[in-house]
Amino acid sequence: MKTRHALLGFALAGSCALLALAQDKPAEKPQAPASRPGGSSRHEPPPQAFADCKGKKAGDAIAHTTPEGKVAATCQDSATGLVARPDQPKNPPPKK
Repeated sequence: MKTRHALLGFALAGSCALLALAQDKPAEKPQAPASRPGGSSRHEPPPQAFADCKGKKAGDAIAHTTPEGKVAATCQDSATGLVARPDQPKNPPPKK
């Protein structure tokens, strides 16, 4: 009977030690966003993409202002509001 109590006490002490170590574990760093096909990661559109569609409706064609200049875009509904999405060429050049 003493052996059984000793084993139980040893198991309980080991469990408590593991719990104490788990609480001392430093917080994990946030993970980077998952990559989408093509290597880009999901991110929120820039504030200008929302500003360019202010007063517009979904489907309206606009000129979206980017750091590189103005590009043709279409206003589209998103979870965070109406946003400018740059138009994609109908027949993009083949990738090499």
